[in-house]
Amino acid sequence: MLQTRSDELVARRAEIARVDDAAEALRQWLRAMEEYFTAFGGLPQPLMAAARAQEPDNPLTLPCELLISTTEEYVRAAQRAGRARASVTGYDLLLAAISVAWISGTGATDTNSLGRLWALIESGYRRPGDAE
Repeated sequence: MLQTRSDELVARRAEIARVDDAAEALRQWLRAMEEYFTAFGGLPQPLMAAARAQEPDNPLTLPCELLISTTEEYVRAAQRAGRARASVTGYDLLLAAISVAWISGTGATDTNSLGRLWALIESGYRRPGDAE
């Protein structure tokens, strides 16, 4: 199942790579990661452990490295386009996506709440004046 979900995320990454607007590509990638994390009940914690430990034998380490590097690529593109703050990193937004997935998995939120949470996150990584 992990491989299937990883393959789906890689396919989404390929689709998102064709998006011309850097901020929109970053937004779509963050949502894709949230969906990926949400698909596995309780997986964000083991994923974060794999990301921190960089354990070569852990099957989650490679997906974590790919998620972090891909998110960093989207962040840098949005920064070059003037659509993301210079202080934001891909790792910061990976943590945000994991957080939203965890919150979503608790069942304590609805679609409107998650939408407002994402709006707060987006207003935090966007450059001032980028009100999209």
